[in-house]
Amino acid sequence: MQFSLFRAPIVPANAAGLSTEELRRYLGVGRNMVTSVARRFGIEKLHGIYSERVVWRQLFGLAPDTDAAEAALREPLADINWVSNATGVPQSTIRDHLASGAWKYDRGTQLGAEDATHPPRLRRWIPALIRSRVCGSPLPQFSCIAPLAVSADSTEMNFPRPATSSAPQAEQPEDGPHDDLFLALLADAQTASRQR
Repeated sequence: MQFSLFRAPIVPANAAGLSTEELRRYLGVGRNMVTSVARRFGIEKLHGIYSERVVWRQLFGLAPDTDAAEAALREPLADINWVSNATGVPQSTIRDHLASGAWKYDRGTQLGAEDATHPPRLRRWIPALIRSRVCGSPLPQFSCIAPLAVSADSTEMNFPRPATSSAPQAEQPEDGPHDDLFLALLADAQTASRQR
């Protein structure tokens, strides 16, 4: 089964990174949501630009190892409608499986804050990961990197301290990138590539 791109990749007009509009299109959110998502994940805007590498690190805990992996990360994030169409699983079943832990694909990233009374519908996925799992094709080559921890008020990032006896682990959002099948697949791929 062959899939087309979810949307055309977003290549920043400025080599330094994404403008607010480019980040909005990448995340697939409304214009008023960009600032709150950036604040929640500790993505700092410098001189009007969001660094792509910082966005990828903070949202997914990933860095691309190859040009193909970079191209995969530049494809705008997919919403549940696309995931449902790509996997053939109804949206309600996806939500139920995500809640119960039975979801067999990448869990995606919840961009909105969790609220028991109004759970947000801002979960987004990297389309290449869903396509890879559906088609059984190899994953793009990524390196796992720990996102920088974000303080409770989400306005200040906690940069890692110099390592002593053991490296500190960055705090992950509850639905962070390290809680899903994708990381298990990524770890297996990295182990296999080291054994070659």
